[in-house]
Amino acid sequence: MRKIGFIDHYLNNFHANCYLEMIRETRHAKDFEVCYAYGEVPYEGVDSAEWCERNGVQLLDSPAEVVAKSDNVIVLSPNNPERHMALSEEALKSGKSIYIDKTFAPDYKTAEKMIAVALEYDTPMFTTSAFRFVPEIQDYVNGLKRERPPRSIAIRGARSFEVYGVHHIEPLVMMLGQGAQSVYYIGDGDFMSFLVSYPDVRFGSITQYRVTCNIGDKPYAHPFEASIMFDEGAFSMEFSTDNMFKSLVDSICSFFLGGASPAPYEDTLEIMALIDAATRARSNPGNWIDLPQRADLPKSKPA
Repeated sequence: MRKIGFIDHYLNNFHANCYLEMIRETRHAKDFEVCYAYGEVPYEGVDSAEWCERNGVQLLDSPAEVVAKSDNVIVLSPNNPERHMALSEEALKSGKSIYIDKTFAPDYKTAEKMIAVALEYDTPMFTTSAFRFVPEIQDYVNGLKRERPPRSIAIRGARSFEVYGVHHIEPLVMMLGQGAQSVYYIGDGDFMSFLVSYPDVRFGSITQYRVTCNIGDKPYAHPFEASIMFDEGAFSMEFSTDNMFKSLVDSICSFFLGGASPAPYEDTLEIMALIDAATRARSNPGNWIDLPQRADLPKSKPA
């Protein structure tokens, strides 16, 4: 049985709990065991020692020790991408298959450096938003998109750009493709609208409604959805997110067993370039902000 190690900023978070549970419950449970973990800081009164004791995982003293003892590594820190470079440094140089959680990096240059390290040390690695595994998106990418290329895609959803922006941008790149040129922003932080320009007939948009609430027992938050236009018509889809984490964890385990990456580096670089430009556009509303030039790197390698 292969040993998985978790490396995190703080272990008491939804992703760590979700991945742990699903690794133990998926069809790959016979292949993997989450044995080790490292967390930098406590969160909401729960420190790393308590989280590990509660979940039957051995706490280690450093990311390097987790990498040394594990067969495969998952670097989490889903809400703190600024910690990813430091937390993943040893794993990226290990040659062991690793998964790095969303959002991959705080900016494009850091993302490029991390991929370059993985390539230099021949370390199989991938990163993605769980939205890559939304069934409606998968069905569109593998079906109608091939027959009727999209001219425009509008993505809409909820919550903050800093944490959830990647969940909007990853579907846009999957469905509309690579090659974006610039981003334009208007908004007030609660309502955020981004236009994305391309050098051809394509154009995209992303709208986020940050505020959410409950009134009585009813939640009020904008659903994650897309509108797609092609030459002959247009349609909309609402994303079904119930099983996307299960599909993500299954993909991580398959990758650790030698399967291909579901998220090529070209997609990762495009996504990070869009996040980078959109972040800068928020500080310069009403102006078109160019994306950084994407590096010419090979695709993700299989394990």
